[in-house]
Amino acid sequence: MLGPSLLLGVASFAAQSAFALRIPARSVPLPRRALSFSSDKGFKSRPVSNAATSTDDDGSTSFLVNSGDNIYLANVTLGGSQFTVQLDTGSTDLVLVPDKHIETKVVLQDHQPNSTYGTGWMSGPVAFAELQFGNYSVEYQAYLNGTSESFFDVAFFPYGIRGIMGVSLDSALSYVHNALDEVYGKKGGKGLSRGVLGNVFAQHPELDNFTTVYLGRTGDGEGTDEGIFTIGEYVDGAEDLMKDIKSIDVFKPTSWAVPLDAVTVNGKKIALNSSVKGAPSGKAIANLDTGTSRAGVPRYVLDAMYSAFDGAWYSDDQETWVVPCLNGAPNITFTFGGEDFYIHPLDLTIVNDLTNYTVCTPAFNSLSFGTDEMDMLLGDSFLRNSYTLFDYGSFSGDGSVVIKSPSVKMFALSSSDEDYPEFLTYRAKNLASLPAEATQAQLEKLIADSHDSSSGNESDDAVSNDANDSVSDDANVLSSAASSSSGDDSYQALVDKLDKFGPIALGLLGAIFVTLLGLLAVGITMCVRRGRSVGAARNVAPSYAPVPVRFKDSEYKDEEHTRYNE
Repeated sequence: MLGPSLLLGVASFAAQSAFALRIPARSVPLPRRALSFSSDKGFKSRPVSNAATSTDDDGSTSFLVNSGDNIYLANVTLGGSQFTVQLDTGSTDLVLVPDKHIETKVVLQDHQPNSTYGTGWMSGPVAFAELQFGNYSVEYQAYLNGTSESFFDVAFFPYGIRGIMGVSLDSALSYVHNALDEVYGKKGGKGLSRGVLGNVFAQHPELDNFTTVYLGRTGDGEGTDEGIFTIGEYVDGAEDLMKDIKSIDVFKPTSWAVPLDAVTVNGKKIALNSSVKGAPSGKAIANLDTGTSRAGVPRYVLDAMYSAFDGAWYSDDQETWVVPCLNGAPNITFTFGGEDFYIHPLDLTIVNDLTNYTVCTPAFNSLSFGTDEMDMLLGDSFLRNSYTLFDYGSFSGDGSVVIKSPSVKMFALSSSDEDYPEFLTYRAKNLASLPAEATQAQLEKLIADSHDSSSGNESDDAVSNDANDSVSDDANVLSSAASSSSGDDSYQALVDKLDKFGPIALGLLGAIFVTLLGLLAVGITMCVRRGRSVGAARNVAPSYAPVPVRFKDSEYKDEEHTRYNE
């Protein structure tokens, strides 16, 4: 979820009432359409102009709007109280720190797991309460009731966000699942520990067990800043389009990681190398994660992408590419299942407003996991260019055997012919209100002056003057941008997404947050206390352990079709 993209700042929330979804065809773009659905059995979302959740005639939920392209949110009602949460395809658990009373059914109090993310952690008892999400209700939904946390208090709470709702596969790593296994055993724990979507699909067999995701974009003049999340339903007009698109089976049935055919820069393919055992030759494994604000790719891919900008240069001091904000954006496409996905130029760069200058840095980051789980983490910077269907497949009763592989379908939303001119128009409007774009010489001097200022202030206790403060502030912003877009530590700095901070991110509100690093923990032990109400957080000292990658292996087997979690 929150990615290293979250450079500085405070959140800004903008509301818009109009919402249309543009789904271009391969050669001729379709006309822009108002949002509607082909039946009333699914869940849909539409934006509203405030933080409240409203309900349409068919019971669908309205969400917040996206104003920063960094996080997508939804409202859920848990135990009678409403909470705003981030949604994320990168995790399964529902986790939150309540600031309101929750009428719980059961609380497992004594032995509390730590839910660990790329940045931050949350610790507290596993509890059960009735949940409403859109027009769906789950009587006994397991969740982690946070009583102690790191990072949430800085990045989430000031903006009214209380947690994360994961909507990944139930076969993914789950701290709630692990805790309930310890209490009830594997057989009993599995049925109790389903994520929100697992419960929705299990309780509503009339639904097709898939979700679709559309992420809106700010600053492109489309009036489509909001996002859409559907359960068992398509956006109007998309069903016919998706019929002809090839399903791509996930690489392992524990995440939305799929083989990537190619990355092409200005017509030249990059030779892909995978560190993932068993990956198809010449392909890379890419995880589609709406909970990550930006995207992470291997350094050799990053260099090929951003060295192709006319006038780009690499800052060794800041360990980041610096690129022109307006001109010279290359044509970059990612290819999945034989389909090309052009990356809108607005999704390639981040505009950093320094005190005296403007500078642009990559929206894709250098990512080195040091594991065999994935090669790339493609978050919102990539996914805004695709209308994506997540098919949850089907598993055996105990969840250990995959009967029908989970898969994805992706429909390209961007095209170079239409979107590059759009980029030039709207980026120019944005830059017109900002300081002048810095030259390479000016930035190098800024960085050097910052070093001199820092060493000078350390050597004598003199009070900083305004000029030094200004230089230092500019350099700190650039450094923050660099830390979010470079470095081999970017598993921490990119899966700085509050990662697998949860939730299928998809909703409709964007906010810019301060980038922070955190490490986390895991601890489990529990006991049952019935009928206890849970309210605001209390402090519980967590235990600490290395951050795990949120994936595990499960046996793979293709047989006859059975529903997910049936």
